[in-house]
Amino acid sequence: MEYVELKEQIANAPVSSRAALEKLYMLVTIGDAVQAEFAEYLAAADNYQEFFDAIYRDENRKFSLLWAQCASLKRRNWLRFFEPKMLVENIRLKGEGIPIQFGTGMMFAPTGSRDNIANLYVFPSGGFNTHAAEFVTSIGGTFTVLDNEFCGIYGLYKYRGSVIMEEWQVEREPVKVDPDAF
Repeated sequence: MEYVELKEQIANAPVSSRAALEKLYMLVTIGDAVQAEFAEYLAAADNYQEFFDAIYRDENRKFSLLWAQCASLKRRNWLRFFEPKMLVENIRLKGEGIPIQFGTGMMFAPTGSRDNIANLYVFPSGGFNTHAAEFVTSIGGTFTVLDNEFCGIYGLYKYRGSVIMEEWQVEREPVKVDPDAF
């Protein structure tokens, strides 16, 4: 496919996806051409979907904004590309999110989904593509999540039924605690 075909296909794409495609287009072009690093992908593609799929398959780009936008184009679950330090799957929710307990206080970490089953991922700093998830807030101090006591400062993100915690400044590794001790 040529640059002109890419531009025309995006201009004629369904209105519902055109804004996202135009954003991707801006990220891969410079002037009236596709950036040199993407020329090979464009030449091998027959349409814009194949072009953006090729970029998404390139794991060397998995920390970039472009890669995150390619993942969101088809609502792909991109978490499998990253290795968490901790993963708790299939958490049954009783409230509006995963409970985080601070002493006698509690907050709920939103999951980004209305499902009653969620996952918790804990990544080291820079361990996943922060462009692909929605930042919620940061939390700091000593707090308990799913019978694990954390001590430090963490970024809190949500993505399609998952809560993602990113270590920003860790005072110590999480410690398993007795849930009946509270």
